[in-house]
Amino acid sequence: MVRLLLRYIFSKFQNDSHHLSIEFADGSKWQNYQNGEPEILIRFKTTHAEWYSLVFFYEGFFEKYIDGEIDLIGQNPASLLFAMGKDANVGKPGANRPYVYASNPLMVPRKLIQEWLQSNKTRAVAKKNAEFQYAIHPKLFEEMLGETVGYSEGYWVEGTQNLNQAKHNNSEYICRKLLLKPGDHVLEVGAGWGYAAIYMVKNYGVTVTIYNPVKRQNEYMRERFKRHDVAGSIRIVEGDHRDIVNEPKESFDKFLTVGVHEHHGLSLKRYDEWWASIEHSLKLGGIGLISTSSLMQRVATSFLALKYIFPGGHLPSLPHELIMMNRHDITLVEIENLWPHYQRTLREWRERFNLRWPDIQKADPALFTERFRRSWSMYLDSTVEVFNQTLDLSHIIFVRGRSAEYYPRPREGKPIGDFRTGDQEVECYR
Repeated sequence: MVRLLLRYIFSKFQNDSHHLSIEFADGSKWQNYQNGEPEILIRFKTTHAEWYSLVFFYEGFFEKYIDGEIDLIGQNPASLLFAMGKDANVGKPGANRPYVYASNPLMVPRKLIQEWLQSNKTRAVAKKNAEFQYAIHPKLFEEMLGETVGYSEGYWVEGTQNLNQAKHNNSEYICRKLLLKPGDHVLEVGAGWGYAAIYMVKNYGVTVTIYNPVKRQNEYMRERFKRHDVAGSIRIVEGDHRDIVNEPKESFDKFLTVGVHEHHGLSLKRYDEWWASIEHSLKLGGIGLISTSSLMQRVATSFLALKYIFPGGHLPSLPHELIMMNRHDITLVEIENLWPHYQRTLREWRERFNLRWPDIQKADPALFTERFRRSWSMYLDSTVEVFNQTLDLSHIIFVRGRSAEYYPRPREGKPIGDFRTGDQEVECYR
């Protein structure tokens, strides 16, 4: 009966142009094509995996893939499966739904428990969530993200040839949007491995204060800053955005966070806390930029992403962000959607992850297991595809207060910067 029901579900792909082949645990097979080779082979290795997939739908299917009870054979198979599911209207991602939790009623209690356990309502839980990913061996990020170790979108202006150029271009683009000038004091929340902070100090003559809760990342950044002779211009505080209220009020000229806003959590109170900390820290007329993946609806982030990659994470709802800004004396300047740039960056990460996996694995074999590889392959594959459906990458520029003089740059065109293209070299500050 279970296999009959699974065959019925897979029959939704009957007319798909992609060749899909299924091998069940009892040796029986199903495919949606007559001639040729499969683009994706799904092999159920246990009866338990078949049951689990039927009960928990695509979440259960990928859990069993990560557990090793299902094999996916093909090029970027998770990405292709998500695309096929969208075309067949099967297992739509949560971002397409106008309500918070999953449509499968059996997943609702699992999601509720997950949200309760991972909620960032306390600093201790938020720190634990951040350490789940960012405190692991940095070899993963050094190999996957390129020589800048920049964990964010790249900016692929015309002629950009490689990942390092794209990361340089994005930092330059952000600096131009912030209207950085020598002497500015910049507050950066969650600086990753420090590339943007070094770039701002070296190229714009600013000082930077970083709030970041992960000790291992902070130690990595301190060594990097010392190596590139910028340690005297960058202060690191081991804390999250809520700790910014310990700074003197209105002590920063500029505010920046790149790829970290996605960690504030689902609760609207978490939204409010972020903007309250920005209101506290920025001078009147101070300029800020948040670079974040975003959605229009407020929905819970994928169960799988929160279980294996980003516990406590949340893809922010852009309308809710704007409402919270307004509550805290923050005026919107502009929002630019750069999702194609982030999608291209993710494709580069995926290629580097697959190519360099043997070197990553050698750095910490106990951590970088086959299970780890499968979870990250699923994450990278699926995120590339979700950008084709609903996910955006928003650069939100804002000022504290409201005056026509606070953001004087004419808006007729994009800022021109020192972008690198063609065969131009990039200083990655490794």
